[in-house]
Amino acid sequence: MDASLNIPLEETILTVEINNKRPIELVDLTTSFLSLGEEYKRFVGLHPEFSESPDVRLYIKEIRTGSVKADLMALAATMIPVVTPLLSQTNSLIGFAKHLKTAYDYFLGKAETKPILHNTEYGNLTAIVEPVAKDNGSQINFITQHIDNRTIYQDFKLDSHEANEAQNLIAKERLLLKAPETQPHRKKVLYWYQARNDMQSRAGDRGIIESIAPSPIKIEFEDDAAKDAMLHGLANPFLTGYVVDVAVETIQGKPVLYKVVGYHGKVEPPEQNLLDWAKPRLTE
Repeated sequence: MDASLNIPLEETILTVEINNKRPIELVDLTTSFLSLGEEYKRFVGLHPEFSESPDVRLYIKEIRTGSVKADLMALAATMIPVVTPLLSQTNSLIGFAKHLKTAYDYFLGKAETKPILHNTEYGNLTAIVEPVAKDNGSQINFITQHIDNRTIYQDFKLDSHEANEAQNLIAKERLLLKAPETQPHRKKVLYWYQARNDMQSRAGDRGIIESIAPSPIKIEFEDDAAKDAMLHGLANPFLTGYVVDVAVETIQGKPVLYKVVGYHGKVEPPEQNLLDWAKPRLTE
């Protein structure tokens, strides 16, 4: 979808079509649409460029005959007891459909880039496709189109096999988020981002282990001798890499603390990176 089209939001709908083979259990259908609405609300909240309204929601415009075909519109509740379409905004429904496709494509192995998701989103993505996952041979279609002439801007689909596969991989991903780090990462290369020249200090030490996370993470040492060997050896600590065993603590799956539990010596960085590293970050 080309953003330059600037389609007014009130002229676009998201059609969700479930081509079922067996009757759909009411609780599964209800939960699917509730989860779709919650995921849309979360998506717009994270992307304010789509709407200035804090109370934007999905509303059912029409349910049509056939299988289950629901046309959904993005509306904002006003101070008066009516709902009005959101005007003059970048189209949120097309962006939202793209978000859903990106997430499902990742879990189905069709895309390498992992979307940034939180625990609630994993639950929503699972519930949205539940009616199809339980019905062999069925299919769910997501179509963004013009409200009047039905011109299609974007569409994608999942069959029952893909819905099951996505749910299984989402479940595994959620388990990884919950699982504590029981074994340290062995022989990883760490380099300093900043350090305090105080063996007793537990604040200010931050380092990068690129094979775990690209950003600086707080460092603690199980043995102060390892920190002393790094900072007070002959080599400039900010022009050197260090091979360490490290336990990683996380919050919602993201590293927040490296605890160095083993030290195996230093490693020289590539020469072309030395100028980037040559920035004094040792503090008292």
